[in-house]
Amino acid sequence: MHLDLKILEAPPADQIQQLNHALQGYMESQLPGLLPESEDKVFMVCKHDEQGNLVGGLLASCYWNGLEIDTLWVADSERGKGVGSQLVESAESYGAKNGAVIAFLKTMDAKPFYEKLGYEVYGVLEDRPIGTLLYHMKKRI
Repeated sequence: MHLDLKILEAPPADQIQQLNHALQGYMESQLPGLLPESEDKVFMVCKHDEQGNLVGGLLASCYWNGLEIDTLWVADSERGKGVGSQLVESAESYGAKNGAVIAFLKTMDAKPFYEKLGYEVYGVLEDRPIGTLLYHMKKRI
């Protein structure tokens, strides 16, 4: 039997859908009742100043009993004032209310910040980008 191997640099939507459907079928056979990852609940926590300017924000999603923190940003003028901690704690609370039992994230330079909040490293990826360390961190919530 000959298998045709291709690399698709701009894969068509139907090919992506076919692959995702096949994986979802496998996952359902292993874990009946598991919702598709695409059913995740994306949310954002925001902090604004008196003028309505965004001074901090966190983008995250809840799925498969986890809270994935994707993006955290705090304005330079607000760093060191607890804004980042407030954003993370609010996201953790929202995640827990939506079934999350663990929070996880990736960071290059905020490892000490997350460690202060109770996160621990469970993996390190070197050279992405070259010369850096990408820390994978988690916390039970």
